[in-house]
Amino acid sequence: MIRQLTQADEKTIMEYLSRNEIETSFLYANIKEFGIDNREEIRRCADYYGFFNGELLKGILPFYNLGSCIPHYEEEEAIPFFASLMKENKFEFLLGMRKIIRPLYDEIKDFKETHSYDESSYFINRNLKPFTLADMNFVNANNAENENAVDFVMDARVNGFKQEVTREDVKKALVQKGKEEEYIIAEKDGTMVAQACVQTYTPEINQIGSVYTSEKERGKGYCKATVSELCRRIIAKGKVPTLSVKKNNTPAVKAYISIGFEHYDDYLIVRFL
Repeated sequence: MIRQLTQADEKTIMEYLSRNEIETSFLYANIKEFGIDNREEIRRCADYYGFFNGELLKGILPFYNLGSCIPHYEEEEAIPFFASLMKENKFEFLLGMRKIIRPLYDEIKDFKETHSYDESSYFINRNLKPFTLADMNFVNANNAENENAVDFVMDARVNGFKQEVTREDVKKALVQKGKEEEYIIAEKDGTMVAQACVQTYTPEINQIGSVYTSEKERGKGYCKATVSELCRRIIAKGKVPTLSVKKNNTPAVKAYISIGFEHYDDYLIVRFL
C-alpha cells in the first residue's frame, strides 16, 4: 500500500530513518528542519509518500518543492508503486545510492527526458588528514547578509552547477539552512575563491556539498583546504563528514582521498529536462 504521509506519521518515519541513517540523510534533515506537511513557500518541504507492508513503513518517496526526488526503500516491492507516482510528477533531480536509484530510473527513463546521468562515489571520512593554506579566511554565508557572499554563491550555482536560479532563490536557500548546515566561503588576499557547505545531516553524519572554486582560482588547493576546514568543524561536533563526487572528476577524487575520504557506496545523480 502507498499513501501520502503527514505529521501524524512522524514517529513511524523517524524509526524508518534511524534504520537507514546514512542513506536517508536528506530525508532526515529536511523533515527535522521543516516537518512532514508541505508548505509551498519552503523549498525543502515536500509531498512525502510512504510504502507500507502491512503496518510497517518500508519506503519513502519525496517530491521536494525545489525540484528534487530523493527516495529510499527497504523492499523492492516499492519500486513499481514509486515509479508510477514518479511518472506522474514533475521533478528535475533524482539522486541517492545507486542500488536504490538505478531500478527506479530504469522504470521511468522512457517517460522522462534525461539531461545528465552521473555515476558518483559516496565518500566517508573517518580519518581526516588536514590540509591548510596560509592566509586563508573563512566567511559564513548562512544568513545571506554578506552581499559579496551571495554573489559568490550565485556564481557557483549558475556558472559552476549550471542551475537556473535567481538572486532571491539563493538568499532564500541560505537563510533556510539549519544551524548545523554551515556554509563557508574561503577568502584569499581579500578575494572569495572557494566554497563548501553542510548540505544535510543525521545524528551521525554531516554531508558536504556545493563544493566550488571560481574558475580562475582552480588548481591552487583552495577547494581541498575549504573542504578540509569544513571536515574539521564537523568532526569537532562529534560527527563524520561525507560527500558525493562524480567518478570522472579525477582532480576532486584525488583531493578528497588525500585528506582521508574513502569510498562508501556508489551514488547516482540524474537530471531530467
